[in-house]
Amino acid sequence: MPRLRAMAATVLAGLLAAVPALAQETLQLAAGSLRIEAGNRLVAEGDVEALWRDTRLRAARLVFQPGLGGQPDRLQIAGPIVLEDGDRILVLADAAELSSDLRDGLMTGVRLVLDRRLQLAARELSRESGRFNRLERAVASSCRICAERPVPLWEIRAARISHDAEKRRLTFDRAAFRLGGRTVAVLPRLTLPDPSVRRATGFLAPDVLSSSALGPGFRLPYFIVLGPDRDLRLTPRLHVRGSYTLAARYRQAFAAGPVEIEAALTRDRLRPGMTRGYFAATADLELARGTQFGLQLELPSDARYRGDYGLGDEDIRENTVFLLRRGRDRLDRLRLTQFRAFRDGVDNSELPNLLLDGAVLRRFVPPGLGGMAEVSVEGLATARRSNDAITGAGRDSARLTARLAWRRDWLLPGGVQAAALADLQADRWWVRQDDNLPPRITRLSPALGMELRWPLLRSAPGGATQLLEPVAQIVWAPDRITAAPNEDSRLVEFDEVTLFSLHRFTGRDAREPGLRANLGLSWTRQDPSGWSLALAAGRVLRLRPADFSPASGLGGRRSDWLAVMRLETAGGLRLDGRAVIDDDGRIGRQELLLTYAGDGVSIGGSLVHLLADPAEERPDRSTELGLDGSLALGANWTALADLRYDVARREPGRAGLGARFRNECLAVDVSLSRRFVSSTSVAARTEFGLRVDLIGFGDRQPGPARPCAR
Repeated sequence: MPRLRAMAATVLAGLLAAVPALAQETLQLAAGSLRIEAGNRLVAEGDVEALWRDTRLRAARLVFQPGLGGQPDRLQIAGPIVLEDGDRILVLADAAELSSDLRDGLMTGVRLVLDRRLQLAARELSRESGRFNRLERAVASSCRICAERPVPLWEIRAARISHDAEKRRLTFDRAAFRLGGRTVAVLPRLTLPDPSVRRATGFLAPDVLSSSALGPGFRLPYFIVLGPDRDLRLTPRLHVRGSYTLAARYRQAFAAGPVEIEAALTRDRLRPGMTRGYFAATADLELARGTQFGLQLELPSDARYRGDYGLGDEDIRENTVFLLRRGRDRLDRLRLTQFRAFRDGVDNSELPNLLLDGAVLRRFVPPGLGGMAEVSVEGLATARRSNDAITGAGRDSARLTARLAWRRDWLLPGGVQAAALADLQADRWWVRQDDNLPPRITRLSPALGMELRWPLLRSAPGGATQLLEPVAQIVWAPDRITAAPNEDSRLVEFDEVTLFSLHRFTGRDAREPGLRANLGLSWTRQDPSGWSLALAAGRVLRLRPADFSPASGLGGRRSDWLAVMRLETAGGLRLDGRAVIDDDGRIGRQELLLTYAGDGVSIGGSLVHLLADPAEERPDRSTELGLDGSLALGANWTALADLRYDVARREPGRAGLGARFRNECLAVDVSLSRRFVSSTSVAARTEFGLRVDLIGFGDRQPGPARPCAR
């Protein structure tokens, strides 16, 4: 066969000397046999292949008819025919008559396949300029058809379907959309993107919505491509109970990073006579190498707007603008933040609504000392709208901090690891509108520490390894800390990371006083079969009682016990547990996290228990159970569920059910959720959502194809 093809190519090369130069330079032909008939008519039979640039044609028989009297050359082709136009367009046909460059002509008994996803079938297809494929009396679908299932889930029948390969667009004339063999909609004209398009101007898939507060409704987004780097989405949303919303989202991708702006205007009966809405903007820009500018801004018209329209239930809004510059051993930060709370009983005028903070940080190796040192200068300024100076609720303050931290590690005989730690912080405050504090405060707070670790490793005969590591840390700090405003250190973290920290507050305003010993013991087993188990426990001992809130577990001369557990298996199960337990066995804090990812199953569960703590603005004990999961019901269906249950109140906080269907041609998402808890900022409500997408238009990826019986 290779020898026969070579002979055919040689014969063809001599023949093409008589045809136009363009065809001679680009058209290639190979076949099992070639013969020349009268009038220079060339007949190729048997495994015929013709190639023009990136268009390849395979057929059973091809007749090359040279043009006479200025007429173009023609190819008469008998099938089965396979025409590949690049790597995106595949045409299957019974017969065809095409130009010699395969760009123009007529094909019959046609199936056109785009990106191996969308199929179009017709009796006739006309090709024009290698760009347009026009199908008469055609049908389009991306659904798999079997002998036992001859009717596709969906199809679009049209008098004509035109595909523009350059603009990657499909146009349907007199289109009838059919679902399960039944016509559900008829449109005089319909334009859709082909499967290779990621962004195109037009309507997106509509969403069917229902809310207990707003009633049934729907939204229909309209997407506008403004350029390769920016777009606009307009979304009208209507509900039968008199809710009318127009939302807009603008996105632009700069060379430095993305910018996104969202806004919405609403008129509804929930707030009669009031125009509601929100404005939001985000930006994440890299202005130069290592220099980042960020923006996160959100301004709702009222406390309940986001909850009423399913935009989130967060009861604290944080607007931030920041500038960050970082390097290997340096960090510079400047940030402006605005807080606004939507909680019951919270007076926003008494919150630090405006906060300006900045920091300059450098790391270096101290000459003569070794180890690693960190020096920083930080500033923090807060402002409140309240003018209450008697209780301090209207306090405005500014702080300037200089801090030097150092650590050096040594390896001692016997595998003992030692470390020396030091921390020196100097603060200066300026205070106004607080009669309980002087207008100027200066504080110097040093801390010194020594740490010993002794990791003991054991290998079992079966390949398992066990690591036992006792840790002891002695920390000295002054017994008395100068009273100062506390704007950034309300929370205390007591976990396996902060157990061996010089200070356990989350900010710089508060410092941990007194001489203390941080003690801990951890044990880890790694099994060659793929599972591992880690256990750890520790506590803090002091010479003098520490003034921490009871719920923190750090108060008194002896802290509560910190117990930590982590289990991981090769089968995808992970269990993390953490608890703070007093000497009588009472649990003050508890966190339990469970995740599992297996074959078709994904589960995430959590249990969080916290004691009441006014210092953390938690007046009541809180115990919440959370569960999120998905279960594959066959190849195409997935069930979804989530639950938040308040154990202390013995009532659910939120519950949701959903289902997702994916196959080769259809995507369906259904959701039903109920929020039970009601407050002044978030109302109890039930919501329903339905979305249906046709896979095959745009670049949405298909799911598993439905199998056919063998």
